[in-house]
Amino acid sequence: MRGTHDPAGTLTPLGDGPVATVLTGADGHAAFALKAYPGTIDRRTRGLLDAELRRLGELRTRAHVLVADRVEELPDGRCALRMELCAQSLPELVGSFGPLTVPDALAVGSALAAALAAAHAIGVVHGGVTPGNVLFRPTGEPVLADFGLTLRHAFPAEVSAGADFLAPETVRDGTRDERTDLYGLGAVLYFALAGASPHQGRLGEQVDERLLRTLSSEVPALERTDLPPGLSQLVSALLARNPDARPLDAATVAARLGPPRAQPVFDDFGDVFAGHVARPQPPAPVHRPAEAVPRAKPKTGAVIAIVGALSLLAVALVVLVNRPAKPEAPIAPAGIAAPDPGRSGGQPVILELAEPVDKGEYVELSWRSSEPLDFVVVIAAEGQQAHAEYVERASTYRGRIDPVLRYCFLIQGATSTGYVQSQPKPIREATCVNE
Repeated sequence: MRGTHDPAGTLTPLGDGPVATVLTGADGHAAFALKAYPGTIDRRTRGLLDAELRRLGELRTRAHVLVADRVEELPDGRCALRMELCAQSLPELVGSFGPLTVPDALAVGSALAAALAAAHAIGVVHGGVTPGNVLFRPTGEPVLADFGLTLRHAFPAEVSAGADFLAPETVRDGTRDERTDLYGLGAVLYFALAGASPHQGRLGEQVDERLLRTLSSEVPALERTDLPPGLSQLVSALLARNPDARPLDAATVAARLGPPRAQPVFDDFGDVFAGHVARPQPPAPVHRPAEAVPRAKPKTGAVIAIVGALSLLAVALVVLVNRPAKPEAPIAPAGIAAPDPGRSGGQPVILELAEPVDKGEYVELSWRSSEPLDFVVVIAAEGQQAHAEYVERASTYRGRIDPVLRYCFLIQGATSTGYVQSQPKPIREATCVNE
């Protein structure tokens, strides 16, 4: 769709962003917003933009997204996007009332994660998830605006613009992909809960110093005392400097932030939503087919035995958790945080490993636990000794594997009195035996 618009006497400036100016106007009784960019776009860019908007249009009725109604050309030739006028942005809301309550922050985070999951599933990357792109309709519904890479490439912003919320790899080399979207989601959650950016500027700090801090330092953990178990760790995982350390995808985050389901024992934040208004469920994770890789021919009765190494690992975890600093004062050593045994009310801790995602040369794992624990990923390959990798309190793992071997995986979690472990899960038709 292509149109022209005469702004004379009909549009009112609403605000300036790092690149574009937002104007507001009305046609009859319907108000709208117009996001005007600083120049024209060529035919190729226009074609890419139209295709991007068509794909996003598929999400209008099933995700919390704000999609432009059409592309307009202003009399001076500037490109503009016409869209629905929203009532307020997240920075305006936080500026007026302070950090959000935990239920409100979870509602916003769940909506945004579901929106990103839906967009990623159709091949659209947002590219600039910041609090300023989180808007609220007059009904109070949160929506994620300003999707897409086409206009970001056509009108690049200065690196310093919005650096507080940009992933380190975006600051470093301009990378914008699904994993930088996850970082942006973490930055929005951090802002909503803390009322400040993850890389808040310091008194007298220069822009270059701030950018260097973004590249070289981890974001400090949220310190609110009212956060439900696991939320601070999830935000920290989303804000990990290393993209591989972030959650696997937006659908995984949406499932974790969403309201309770049939098995609330796996919902870390279920109690917070008790009595809260139900919200739309996030889309189911989209499982893309694994890359084509050469596979060994199946062997009849082939079994991968995760042998005694597992029990040895479990013993090691128990020893670490309960090892005393001196005979009369048992404590948990640094790096292994023993959970409070009273938190689960005497109920057994449940640990569930999702189906591994075989990517050929690497594997992606994700798991859920009814208690926050320190975890070990146990990996057993066909014909090889099982080994383990300590991942602290992460709930996802991505690791390299041989593209032709069969594998089994399981997760162990350290408790204050011992350990729990998931059922082993195979890839490539392996049979897993826990001996």
